[in-house]
Amino acid sequence: MRVLVLYYSNTGNTRKVAQALADSLGAELAEITCQTYLRWYGPVAMAWDVFTRHRPPVIVVAPQHAHYDLVLVGGPVWAARAAPPVLSGIGHLPDAGAVALFVTCRGDNPGSPPEPALAEMQAAAARPIAATEVFREADLRGPALAGKVEAFAAAVRVAIPGLAAGR
Repeated sequence: MRVLVLYYSNTGNTRKVAQALADSLGAELAEITCQTYLRWYGPVAMAWDVFTRHRPPVIVVAPQHAHYDLVLVGGPVWAARAAPPVLSGIGHLPDAGAVALFVTCRGDNPGSPPEPALAEMQAAAARPIAATEVFREADLRGPALAGKVEAFAAAVRVAIPGLAAGR
């Protein structure tokens, strides 16, 4: 079975999780990039996009016209919402039998939970989602990451018939 982990990472946290998931699932890895955010006015553009919900142009470095049995899409949570490049990248999803979503978040403010970001990503994907996961700061900074990645990979394997056997 073909599996792709597609991610956007600004600080490297989501990249770290995406790489671990790709290793665990024997998946290909592809990155969403946003050239606008790399320019001198990038931080201003990021803030503008977060608060206006503008979806910036992105480049998805993944094989064109490929079919995957599963695509996992991940990105950071910014201001309790999905990072705009992730939402843009979801519009470029390769053909997939199933989709799973994950987010990384640094904060743990109960007034600003990461779950709305997952809901926003699911709405953008406009298809059923096999599994979701939130990777928090504590998960990213220690030995807990490996266990959390394996637990999410196991949940994805259960949700996708044939994935466990095809590994």
